Amino acid sequence: MTTGLDLLVMGAHPDDAEVHAGGLLALCAKRGLKAAILDATRGDLGTRGTPETRREEATEAARILSVERIILDFPDARFDESETYRIKLVEVLRQMRPEVLVLPHPEDHHPDHRRIYRLGREAAYYAGLKNYPCEGQPWRPKAVAWVGGVNPPTAPDLVVDVSEVWDQRMAAFDAFGSQFGKGESQPWTRIAHPTFRAGIVGRAMHWGSLIMVDYAEGLWCEKPVAPALLRLVARLR
Repeated sequence: MTTGLDLLVMGAHPDDAEVHAGGLLALCAKRGLKAAILDATRGDLGTRGTPETRREEATEAARILSVERIILDFPDARFDESETYRIKLVEVLRQMRPEVLVLPHPEDHHPDHRRIYRLGREAAYYAGLKNYPCEGQPWRPKAVAWVGGVNPPTAPDLVVDVSEVWDQRMAAFDAFGSQFGKGESQPWTRIAHPTFRAGIVGRAMHWGSLIMVDYAEGLWCEKPVAPALLRLVARLR
């Protein structure tokens, strides 16, 4: 694992990061910052594709974005908020030592996403406790933020221009052909419908319109905004 990260995006499944924060990740890499994705599960209960296929797609997407990727072995849809899973996230945070941690939205419609938000927030705090019973030296991210989910209830607290990496960002999204492609031999799902991809593009255009750029991604956070998050966004300009 790379240590001393500028940004770690944590998701429940391979492809979660690409759906909501692919531009942010690609921009970090382009600016010479250290960024990585952490997938808690292999997405083994997904309606489409297999864990093996999704791992291959996730590896390719990370290559396109030029970021590192770690895939843990939480059981898809069956992990809970117990210490068993929390401590694994604490260990990763202590090893990777991210300045900024980005999580799923706390009210996302997917139960796994909501659980990862809660586990991630707790792990980010406990990772900094000197006497927490866990391997590694204490480390606490300087800022925690979250992405908006499919239907964010409020406007973002911060908006990042990702126009210059938009094609790269969408290429990483499209790398997950098992999830978002037509796949005529596979079951039809909501995220495989063309309107799901169109929604991602539309939201990015809308957030971009707020700052008069072509495409942007939004971040939500507690206020006042942590200086480390402001510093990261400033370095992406």
